[in-house]
Amino acid sequence: MQAAKAPSCVNHEILKARLRADLKVYADAVAELEGNVGRGFEKAHKKAEHARLAYQAARHKLKDHIASHGCA
Repeated sequence: MQAAKAPSCVNHEILKARLRADLKVYADAVAELEGNVGRGFEKAHKKAEHARLAYQAARHKLKDHIASHGCA
């Protein structure tokens, strides 16, 4: 039973790393919004929205993995 659990736990660590990376990109994109106006703001806003969606997807993948595998 232990051997079957190891690959999923590796996936858990990968998913956590992806979540942290996406959170950093999102935080950086939100910080970029400050001080941007006009067209610069629109571009920064689209970037932040894309980063938010990527973060949400990573969070859901990790939650789904935890729910299906039971590791934390």
